[in-house]
Amino acid sequence: MKKNPLVSISSLFMVFTFFLTGCGTATAVATPTAYPTPVKKTYTVQRGNIVINANLFGSVTPLALETVYFQMDGTVGNVYVQVNDTVKKGELLADLQELQGLLATATTTQDAIQRAEDNLSIAQLTLEKDKATGANSYDIQIQQKYVDLAQLDLNEAEVKYGIDPKNTDPFGAINAQLDKARVYAPADGVIISGVNPGRAVSATTVAFTIGDGSQSEILASVDPTNSDQQLKDMFEGMAVVVTPNSQPTLQLSAKIKQLPSPYGTGNSNDTNVHIVLDQAAPAGALKIGDTVTVSVQLANKTGVLWLPPAAIREVGGVTFVIVNVSGGAKRIDVEIGLQTADKVEITSGLQEGQVVIGQ
Repeated sequence: MKKNPLVSISSLFMVFTFFLTGCGTATAVATPTAYPTPVKKTYTVQRGNIVINANLFGSVTPLALETVYFQMDGTVGNVYVQVNDTVKKGELLADLQELQGLLATATTTQDAIQRAEDNLSIAQLTLEKDKATGANSYDIQIQQKYVDLAQLDLNEAEVKYGIDPKNTDPFGAINAQLDKARVYAPADGVIISGVNPGRAVSATTVAFTIGDGSQSEILASVDPTNSDQQLKDMFEGMAVVVTPNSQPTLQLSAKIKQLPSPYGTGNSNDTNVHIVLDQAAPAGALKIGDTVTVSVQLANKTGVLWLPPAAIREVGGVTFVIVNVSGGAKRIDVEIGLQTADKVEITSGLQEGQVVIGQ
């Protein structure tokens, strides 16, 4: 029998189509991509030294001799001197805005007292004249009454304006009241620091500091962002190193002379750290106005356990670390001590050589 060529071609086409379809289905199944498990950094508990240093920045100033205060609360008005000015004992340094009101009151008081004293004096002189010229007793008695009335007027004026009747110099008392709104130099010297106009002051505010122009000290300021902690770690008499900024290789030994209250014996309004050299600086090395860097070692512990900050965790006020044990990760609470940018002291909870998993 003769075969039909069309049937054979059709059959081959169907087989070829089935084969292509089957191949397409097989290649559509994707194989999952494996991601590596993240590995956290580990740290080993080490034993070593932790040193905390602080740098203060200051300048050379005349050695402080006197501090000056107003005797009343108020607002600074006129300031007649500037920092580094040389002043003489008794020189007027500044006054308060309230002085103008006091002056007006003083003028009114002086006028009233003076008027009452003059009236009394006139009455007394008239009485003496009457007696000397032989005036009749009746006129003398009347004039005596005028004297008595003038004395009463004077007493009333003194009470009204707060003048002590027993004070033999009432105008001196008035001037003393005015001087409460003024401050004067208590000694010859150089102005180290002073208040500016508009500053509110009280009787405990340091208005001026006067120094000895022939002797010097260093006034250094503490970083305001960390001043409380740094000042707590300092003490008066503490050794420091002073380096003139103009001679960075020169190191001068010195000590802290005074800290501001409540950290030392200084005034709470003076935030500077006062420093004096142990010995005079080499000739020409330091002069008034030169800037310096003061290095202070706030803490120094040797042979302590430590970890880097990245190994320490804190949640809810509890400080802890994570370590690997046979059963998996374990949390261990720790206590810490000194801290620097790269070291944290471990005071309890861990032993040297333990491995800690970082954050």
